[in-house]
Amino acid sequence: MLEAVRSGVAGRTPEWASRLRPSLDADTRFAYKLLLPAFLMMAIIHFLPIGWGFYISFVELDAQFISKWWTAPVVGLENYAKIFDPSTIVGAEFWSSLKQTVIFTAGSVVGIYTLGLGTALLLNEDFRGNLIARTLVLIPWIAPAVPAVLTWQMMFRSDTGIINHLLRSAGLVEGTFFWLIGPRSIVAITVVWTWQNFPWATIMLYAGLQSIPEQLYEAAETDGAGRWEKFRYITLPQLKPVSVVIVLLLTVWSFINFTVPYILLGSNPSDSGQVLMLFIYNYAFSNWSFGLGAAMSTVLFLVAMVLAYAYYRRIIGGEFDGGAI
Repeated sequence: MLEAVRSGVAGRTPEWASRLRPSLDADTRFAYKLLLPAFLMMAIIHFLPIGWGFYISFVELDAQFISKWWTAPVVGLENYAKIFDPSTIVGAEFWSSLKQTVIFTAGSVVGIYTLGLGTALLLNEDFRGNLIARTLVLIPWIAPAVPAVLTWQMMFRSDTGIINHLLRSAGLVEGTFFWLIGPRSIVAITVVWTWQNFPWATIMLYAGLQSIPEQLYEAAETDGAGRWEKFRYITLPQLKPVSVVIVLLLTVWSFINFTVPYILLGSNPSDSGQVLMLFIYNYAFSNWSFGLGAAMSTVLFLVAMVLAYAYYRRIIGGEFDGGAI
């Protein structure tokens, strides 16, 4: 009797093991093996540099210790205290560049979304040459970034640039406008970044417009609604989900943008064009102060992660119900 009970217990699969078995079958193990190289590449390319940067943000890594970075003295939170203290030189410049980054990000997001929405509404109309117009709109987005920004740099030149020439010809300005130095440099990088990215917003919003049921507009027309009422009470609410995604992604991309400011303004711009990414690069590599540079990069990384978390919550949380996407 005892042996029968023992054999019955031994032959019975525990409940916890039966729950784990589906995740440990041969197909699942084979899938994990296929994904393993990708995970290793992500660890090498992404996670290891992030972890190393986080470590050196707590040490005093400069030219003296760059060849043996593991011997750099640990200073704890001193680097973070310096960048957050506006009374220090690096702290004052950090907050100044952060302010310019917020201005650049806000201006870019508003400009890209507004221009993208207007273009999407235009392309959503049925007119001759619509297909050609949709193709031409993509040019700023698919154009190589570096040659495009260098072209804008020539256009913004104070003496031979076509932008100043057109403004003077139209009687809007007198004399010479300096776009790449001085207080207007923030305007220059905002214009170029907006020009580069509004086609992407146009595509997203155009897809949203195409997915809005036509019955909603027909019912609104039956009730006597005009174009403005239909836009306000149908189009905008239906575009809200995709608009949130656009704003979140544009905020992240604008906040960490380095290419446009660096190519357009150079490595030593005026205070107006000194966005945070450019300031971190200049301070770390010009002063050989990699510990402070890593601390500022970590702060920027955390801000971007918060925005990315909001984006994933928006996507994974299933909040697109009832809206166009």
